Amino acid sequence: MSRFLELFISTLVNIMSTLLMVYIIVSWFVSPYNKYRAMLDRFMNTFLDPIRRIMPNTGMFDLSPIILMLILQFVESAARWFF
Repeated sequence: MSRFLELFISTLVNIMSTLLMVYIIVSWFVSPYNKYRAMLDRFMNTFLDPIRRIMPNTGMFDLSPIILMLILQFVESAARWFF
């Protein structure tokens, strides 16, 4: 059972990391009015907005995706250590 939980958490972290990278790249090139980008924005902002509220404003640079990536990596490492 613990191996299943470790694999499940690892898979979720990998999916979230991939979606985060897609979100970052898409935000540079695709119009914010695109329906697929809007859907991705809504999903990712669910996780990024709490980080943005905690982080100080850094001007034009949004560091919340980097912080989210670090949190995801920490969760995956903790799951491997715990299970």
